Amino acid sequence: MFDDISPSNSGRASGFGESFKILFRWKHSVYRLLWEPFLIYVISYISLSLLYDYVLSANARVDFEAIAAYCSKYTSSLPIVLLLGFFTSTSMQRWFSVFNTMPGTAKVIAIFVLALKENAADGAQMIQQYSRWILLSWTFTFRLICQPLKKLYPDLQSLQNAGLMLEHERIHLEQVQSKHSSESDHYLSLAVLDWNLAMLKRCSRQGLFTIPADCNRQVDALMAFKKSCCNTLKFSSKNIPVALIQVVTITVYSIGVASLMARQLADKNPATSFITGYFPMLNTFQYFLYLSWLRFGAMASNPFGEDDDDIDITKLLQSHIEDAQRLQALYVTGPADELVTTSIETPSKKWPRNLCVYTDEGAEQVDGADDDGIGLTEV
Repeated sequence: MFDDISPSNSGRASGFGESFKILFRWKHSVYRLLWEPFLIYVISYISLSLLYDYVLSANARVDFEAIAAYCSKYTSSLPIVLLLGFFTSTSMQRWFSVFNTMPGTAKVIAIFVLALKENAADGAQMIQQYSRWILLSWTFTFRLICQPLKKLYPDLQSLQNAGLMLEHERIHLEQVQSKHSSESDHYLSLAVLDWNLAMLKRCSRQGLFTIPADCNRQVDALMAFKKSCCNTLKFSSKNIPVALIQVVTITVYSIGVASLMARQLADKNPATSFITGYFPMLNTFQYFLYLSWLRFGAMASNPFGEDDDDIDITKLLQSHIEDAQRLQALYVTGPADELVTTSIETPSKKWPRNLCVYTDEGAEQVDGADDDGIGLTEV
């Protein structure tokens, strides 16, 4: 039906006709979202035309034409474009605010790994515990606002089974949960962050940091992580007012219902009357645009839902786990340390000079460049 085009092959503005490739993309497209209401709209429109042409009497047709004329005036009087533009811009501004405030885990873990003394007693275990608690706090935060993550980890036992917490930690958090039945995940996240603070206090007391002042840097990074979690909850809990979504939805669907009747029946030309009656191109295209704006704004108002274009929190959690494992490996001597040592002992005496120059005809090597497109000059 439609070819699935990757974003890198979605067309360029420089090539004639290449920008239209994106119009034939089906995956994550507006066609996939709206084909059902679009089909219902076309069937309803044609059904009303058949009703007018073959079922209604002469007197009933006069009433039908009067209703059609009234609906035609109604559809042109509503400020639908202004309302949809305001709703869409508000939703997108909120989407970008939520996206920019999403907490990351790599920075706070990396600072802890690099500040800890090498070959410290139980150093690797401390890093593992610290990283796991950061991931657990992150998970508790997004369980409050992400339904797919809530379904994946519905209770504390499921988190223990996934390896994000230990049994004695689960028992402690169940006690915290019993004290705060409402918004328990928020208090659970704060309780886990207290464990991280206790870990920093222990490391500072035992002199495990390379520089004693690093403890303050750890606390600052942890508090910044906590602030990002709280900001994400704040933006997600203060959603777009339901009244605004209701107003826009009612307006769009009322326009759609009215446009089913809005037609120029006074035109008796056989060609134009047949086209306007059974091929509602203009009406359908107009309603299709309005409904697209509505769906787009509704999707942006809930970026952590189950739609195809929503932020995949479960995949993001998996990437954070992989980052934590990679950062933990930096604490012990591994391939990265061996590579750094080898590069220092056998340094390169050449610097990159020129890269490929891209023109309209493609990539061209500059004069003096090597076969791989990079020119090297000795120091």
